[in-house]
Amino acid sequence: MTKRPLILDVGNHAKILNLLSQMAGGANLSWYNDRVHAVARQWLLLAYQHLHIARQLVGKPRHWRAAVSRSYYAAYNASRSVRYVVRGQIRLDGEDHQAVGDLPDDFPLKAKWSTFLTDLRKDRNIADYDAWPGIRGSLSLEPTRSFSSAQEFVKTSRAYLRGRGIQI
Repeated sequence: MTKRPLILDVGNHAKILNLLSQMAGGANLSWYNDRVHAVARQWLLLAYQHLHIARQLVGKPRHWRAAVSRSYYAAYNASRSVRYVVRGQIRLDGEDHQAVGDLPDDFPLKAKWSTFLTDLRKDRNIADYDAWPGIRGSLSLEPTRSFSSAQEFVKTSRAYLRGRGIQI
């Protein structure tokens, strides 16, 4: 059984790396960054898995709820990857969803993507929890737009992470 990487349990990886650097006396600590990058890659791969499922569902009107939900989880995991690399840590519980739009200041078109992510989270909640007829009309975005925007956001996140030296 594969377990969650231990680096997620140490707290803020950026602060830990800073402390290790001070104590290591110039020793090579690239192994530490390799582990951080591995976590980011796994979350981005998970984003692509959710996109794959959303792509299969988005053209089927009866499955709009699942398409919106998978589109959200694709975007959420890409956001999670970016936030983890830049901020040093993320929450590992359900509270992390509240930070989905809390992107770094240097993220391309930050305001646009933050708004999209926040709206998509609300839509995902509608899709997953509101069972009422006609509720689809209260979505911020049509499912096809949720999917295409999630796809674009994942692509932008990948480029952003590559710009930070993460091989994806």
